[in-house]
Amino acid sequence: MNKKNLYFEDEITEEKFNWFMLKRLVHYAGELKSTYIKLIVLSVATSLLALIPAAINMKIINEILPQNGTVPDNIIADSAILLSFWFTLSIGGVVSNYITSKVSTKLGNQIICNLRKDLFDHLMELSFEYYDNRPTGKILVRVTNYTDEIANFFINDMTRVLGNVFLMVLAFVSIAFIEIRMAAVTFAVSIPIFFLMWILARALHRKVRVERNKQSNRTAFVAEDINGLEVIKAFNREALNDEIFTELSDKYLNAYMGSTRYREMFFPLSHFIIQMLCNIVLYVTALFITTNHIGTPLTLGALITITTYMQRFSNAVFVICQRLQSISNVTSNIERIFEVMDTPPKIVNKNGAKDVKSVTGRVDLEEVDFSYVPGVPILEQVDLHVEPGQMIALVGPTGAGKTTIVSLLSRFYDIDSGSIKIDGTDIRDMTLESLRKHVGVMMQDTFLFRGTIMDNIRFSKPDAADEECIEAAKKAFAHDFIMKKEAGYETMLSNNGSELSGGEKQLVSFARLLLAEPQIIILDEATSNIDTQTEQAIQKMFATVLKGKTSFIIAHRLSTIRNADRILYIDKKGILEDGSHSELLQKGGYYAKLVRHSESA
Repeated sequence: MNKKNLYFEDEITEEKFNWFMLKRLVHYAGELKSTYIKLIVLSVATSLLALIPAAINMKIINEILPQNGTVPDNIIADSAILLSFWFTLSIGGVVSNYITSKVSTKLGNQIICNLRKDLFDHLMELSFEYYDNRPTGKILVRVTNYTDEIANFFINDMTRVLGNVFLMVLAFVSIAFIEIRMAAVTFAVSIPIFFLMWILARALHRKVRVERNKQSNRTAFVAEDINGLEVIKAFNREALNDEIFTELSDKYLNAYMGSTRYREMFFPLSHFIIQMLCNIVLYVTALFITTNHIGTPLTLGALITITTYMQRFSNAVFVICQRLQSISNVTSNIERIFEVMDTPPKIVNKNGAKDVKSVTGRVDLEEVDFSYVPGVPILEQVDLHVEPGQMIALVGPTGAGKTTIVSLLSRFYDIDSGSIKIDGTDIRDMTLESLRKHVGVMMQDTFLFRGTIMDNIRFSKPDAADEECIEAAKKAFAHDFIMKKEAGYETMLSNNGSELSGGEKQLVSFARLLLAEPQIIILDEATSNIDTQTEQAIQKMFATVLKGKTSFIIAHRLSTIRNADRILYIDKKGILEDGSHSELLQKGGYYAKLVRHSESA
């Protein structure tokens, strides 16, 4: 098990950004290969359309305009043709830019949609161990903020970066085609620019990584506070938690300003360097024009065209430098997103796992060892054999391992050694879907989703008819209190059903479990918040609803489990006592002591 990460601890990213990650990201629009090609073609076309008018200008200056006082005979016709062509290309550039932006938006949204879906699907596959070790907020920020920023890059920045890369390359090639000496000067001057920007980008990426850690810490704290708001108010922790939030926000602000210092360096530095580039090139151009000692002098048309291309080249470099800020944010986000997606689920279907259609309910635990943290055993050499249809009650002190045993039966965690079998089949040889179809669980911390009461009952069986849901509610003794609500089963619940009492939430959860009709039922403190009268009714209901089903009931109220076929006393990493209520009382051991203590309380 990995070390637990808390909201005030920075996460360590094991794998740094590499081009393989970018390749993986781009592959998320794999079914849109034609869109990729279209985007590249459009980017090249847009760049060409931005450069061709300058070439037309050179032709007009060198060949159409009067030379040495002589006016060409066809000046009007040639000028009209070239200007029409120039105007058409300009309109084409506008249209091409529009289509490129539209295609890029579609491609970017498709990539992020597929990425976010895969990220969510993977989170659903990860075992409880992953969530045990991380605050919810640090997981949530990856699915929301980080993917949103990547989406913003693909939709708003990718087109500009890609288009300006092509524009920069084509402008350089065009300069080389007209005057190779100018291209050589441009190339020589550009090398230190790109080297300096690369160094700044790497430094910015490190700063952004720290900034992301602080942002994640703050988000985790906020999410935890919202979930525990009742406890915070109950213990007057508002002021103290406000101080903690302020401290986390200050740390984020400091980290953000640290990265901002590097971000803000890009604009003035890139502007200064590009101005130097232009000045150097213009100075060299002046030399080429004014002297014959450095090759052939430039024509006026070539000078104007090269100047235009240099402007295009420098602007493209400037835009790319500006977008390095967005690229640094995206690469840092990609690291964290793929870190989640590269985390292998601990609980998975093994090769050849069986899709078990039905079970009778026989359960066998053989020499089971388990620990949440390596070297700190919770269960050791546990043996238990349960016949189909038996009701098994688990009692014992808090933290003894009762919930752990039933969690292992549902394979929420895998055992360290030994085996757990249902009808003679190791649960690791069953598919998770079929295992959890036959093993129904109602944990002590009930959770209801936002929606109607009917929706929450139907959650365990989406295709169930209303009548089936109502029948399950009647069996769980939830029908009466539901019908007292103004909207009945259509009563809307907010997050975790805060409109219902603790006992009412348990009854709705119980109805949800019964609707699924599992053959093996686990009730972990399922009646802890239910009044005594309702509990007595539920105990009578156990005799009918649980008849023929294997059930495991964890309860601190001994009245709930007196009629169980067997009662297991769990402590000291194993089962200390096993027998019926009367048998264990006659034995006078741990259970008898527990009963006496309960009766005297």
